[in-house]
Amino acid sequence: MKELDSRLWGILDKVRGEKDIRDLKEIFISLIFLKYANDKYDPKANNLIEVSSDAHWSYLDINHLLSHNFGTYIAAALFSLEKENDKLKNTFSQFGFDSLIKEDSMTRVISSMYSSLSAINFTSYSYAFSELLDSLLINFAKNEGKHGVDYNTPDSISQLLIELLNPKHGSILDSACGTGGFFEKIKKYYPEGIFKFYGQEYDTSTLAFAKLRFAFNQADPITFGEAKSSLNEDQFPELKVDYVIMHPPFASRLRLDPHSVRDLRFEFGLPPKGNANFAWLQHAIFHLKINGKAVVLLNNSSLTSEGKEGQIRKEIVDADLVEAIISLPSKLLTNTSIPSCIWVLNKDKSQSEKVIFIDASNLGEMLNRSQRILTDRDINQIITQFYDCKENTFNSEFSQYSDIVGLDQIAKNEYLLTPSRYLNLDNITGFDLSKATPLKKIIKPVKLKKFDNEVFAKSISISDLSISPDAYTIDHDILSNDVVKPNHKLLPDNVLLIARIGNNIRPSYYSSSKIPVCCSDDIYVFKVETSIVLIDYLIAELHKDYVKAQLDIYKSGSSVNRISLSDFKNVLILLPDSLKEQKDIFEKEREIRFESITKDLGFEKEIDKLKQAQTKDLGSKRHNIMQHLNNVKASADVLAKMMELNGGILNSDEVIDPRRGVTVEKRFLRLQESLSKVIYYVDNITNDVNYDEAEIINPIKFVRECKERGIQNELFSVEIIVESSTFEGIEPLISISKNDFEEIYNNILENAINHGFVDKSKSYIFRISIAYIDDFLEINFVNNGKPFPKGIAEKFDVKGEKAGSTAGTGIGLWKVAEIAKHFNCNLEVFDEPESEFPVGFKLQFNLETL
Repeated sequence: MKELDSRLWGILDKVRGEKDIRDLKEIFISLIFLKYANDKYDPKANNLIEVSSDAHWSYLDINHLLSHNFGTYIAAALFSLEKENDKLKNTFSQFGFDSLIKEDSMTRVISSMYSSLSAINFTSYSYAFSELLDSLLINFAKNEGKHGVDYNTPDSISQLLIELLNPKHGSILDSACGTGGFFEKIKKYYPEGIFKFYGQEYDTSTLAFAKLRFAFNQADPITFGEAKSSLNEDQFPELKVDYVIMHPPFASRLRLDPHSVRDLRFEFGLPPKGNANFAWLQHAIFHLKINGKAVVLLNNSSLTSEGKEGQIRKEIVDADLVEAIISLPSKLLTNTSIPSCIWVLNKDKSQSEKVIFIDASNLGEMLNRSQRILTDRDINQIITQFYDCKENTFNSEFSQYSDIVGLDQIAKNEYLLTPSRYLNLDNITGFDLSKATPLKKIIKPVKLKKFDNEVFAKSISISDLSISPDAYTIDHDILSNDVVKPNHKLLPDNVLLIARIGNNIRPSYYSSSKIPVCCSDDIYVFKVETSIVLIDYLIAELHKDYVKAQLDIYKSGSSVNRISLSDFKNVLILLPDSLKEQKDIFEKEREIRFESITKDLGFEKEIDKLKQAQTKDLGSKRHNIMQHLNNVKASADVLAKMMELNGGILNSDEVIDPRRGVTVEKRFLRLQESLSKVIYYVDNITNDVNYDEAEIINPIKFVRECKERGIQNELFSVEIIVESSTFEGIEPLISISKNDFEEIYNNILENAINHGFVDKSKSYIFRISIAYIDDFLEINFVNNGKPFPKGIAEKFDVKGEKAGSTAGTGIGLWKVAEIAKHFNCNLEVFDEPESEFPVGFKLQFNLETL
């Protein structure tokens, strides 16, 4: 498959400069279908796809040579296929070819792709068309990145879902069927089974691909509904099936109509509009026969959400319909990095009033920087755990990751279904906690008071809390003075502060201040029973791995981790009775930590760091000024071109870039801003490496400003992708100066232009993606240009390091690393020569709050 894959994708590479590859998906796949149908066609036999004369490749060959509007012949051929074959109804006609083929550039592209496909004979290969389609869609998804449609559930998850369902034969419904991949894989894994498939898909193009996938299928009957929303316009309202399998879109909104309240599917409660998770689950339950079984892939918020969703979850659990909950790791899916979970629903459970919990969140292997897969061993481990639990037998190798729990215990945990919550605590932490003390015995929540008449006050946010077990006291002198917000309350003296959002609780202590200090409701506040526990000892213990393991058990949220107050109070700590013993333990461990830090850093390294901080460098300032002058030139070039096109006239409201709404006036403003930057840097030239003062900025908004101000030309496009589902309502804010952030943007883009975008016949992509992942606001800068020269990725942060024929000053990327270090940002380099996007930089910022 790899050789054919390469040939097909090479056809697209030839036309990359003419059209964006993403715009060619429908026409390219349609052309491949047309060629495949022709190659498999036998005029003397009964064919699975009938090919009429005006769709024969030989007929098209003639018109390819003679016609100046060849696209119309291709469109006519495809529409002819659809007309001649009932199974192709509403396929090619859904792709909008009528308007597409009228573009001159598209005619040239179609002609080029047609010529290249003419050299391929699909009869020479043993692959089914469905295999070709799978491979093509995966490649398109990689090229589209996070804003592409997730047509295919990755193979490892599909295999896991199907093996959990174990459908030997019978009727199967997928109401979010995409291109029908589950149906094909079920037949692959159960070739002897006799099935009847039912599929519904909302997107018309995706549904058309599903029909094309099964066009050459002659085995099991497949019935597709119309392209409608399954939750609003169920195409099979009376259908009851043996099995349901679904991977619905994550975090989709539920569009309810006035009749939804009487919808028979929602017997456990009408789901909230904000999230359709429990609409999908109830939809699956409704369509099951009396002994039916379902597997549904959802995001993790379905396990812990409150309000209406929490009540519906309780009703479903109490109805004894949940057979298993399996938590999966992050980065398994192609269009989101958040972790997910599998709900196994069963109306005929082998063990009533019990639920199987499997924690598989630590399984999987990274294929590359952004994609994880479950290995065969991982899948086997999960399946073994599942069926062992069903039969009430346990594999000792895996027992610490799974358990079977009664409904009474689930009720005691407020119907929260995170698997780790129900596993053996000692196995997870590695400590015997049978005699440990719950935090609720030594800390008491404080009810904070509102401000009376204060307008401004010192403010503590999560970023002000400590990450050190030794330097944990809040220094109120460095706190910012802020406008008091409605969710900010007055802090009393001598309290323990805990972050309730994120992977790190950042235990800190606030003693007192002469002026008012407030904090937001993102922070828990406690009084500590100092007669029972020393503050030093308590905070040091809260930093330890056995506590973090417990916090991981209790965390909720699909991407932004949270801990509830009641769960935090149930965390156990090892607490000696004697305060003296606690003091001795703390002081001994503090000394060990200090020695370790001293050893790691070394005295010489500290001196070296001081020298580096004082390094004199005018080169980096010159580099800065030249970047902003390049931005000025880019804006001037765009405006000059507009004047040339308009006979020397510029209208302020005239649109330069329709896609982004950039007008002449806006471009002039960006030109003015760039000139101001140049003046600023000239005025502030020194021999020292310095940085502007950090401020709280929204990087999504500011990256867009950088794009508008920065270098743009026809050789490349700048894409900004925001993975909004990962923020879950949290405002994306980071701490860095705007000038220094823009220098990062300009340096990385300039590096890509000068060293990566070297083939003038190609159209390149500079892609910026922003997401909240693993407690960090993550910004990835990647491009599909030339890979790094060998070895340079390891030395990019060495000042003056140059490589290859396009080597420059060696300052740009060094300065990126220096800025990242100064503003406490983690920086990682992507160096994957074989990847679609071989070069990239990941920056991880702490999430800030106002």
